[in-house]
Amino acid sequence: MKILILGGGGMIGRKLARHLVENGLNGQGDLSIISHDIGFPPGAAPAGDQRIGNLADPGVAEALAGERPDLIFHLASVVSGEAESDFDKGWRVNMQANWALLEALRTQHQASGGAYRPRLVFT
Repeated sequence: MKILILGGGGMIGRKLARHLVENGLNGQGDLSIISHDIGFPPGAAPAGDQRIGNLADPGVAEALAGERPDLIFHLASVVSGEAESDFDKGWRVNMQANWALLEALRTQHQASGGAYRPRLVFT
């Protein structure tokens, strides 16, 4: 099973990746984990394949969806205070990037003739 963790460099994303590596998911231990974020803390032990990039940048959502993950944990966001002080950044990251991801997943679904149906856990 291929798992994509968006916001994988954050505290929750790192803990989730580590938990999945150590314990598997629902009894399934053969997991391929991609953690994606704008950065990862220095010295943080990698859990899975770490990818650096900004989901809000053009083409990034399409590239990640093109890998056809089976399960996506969407933890990426700009949180309240920062989104309020920089409305454009909050809109771009929290809304437009999410829309780009959903559109990219829809494109993959259509390209597969409806066979590709990932699960999306959105926080």
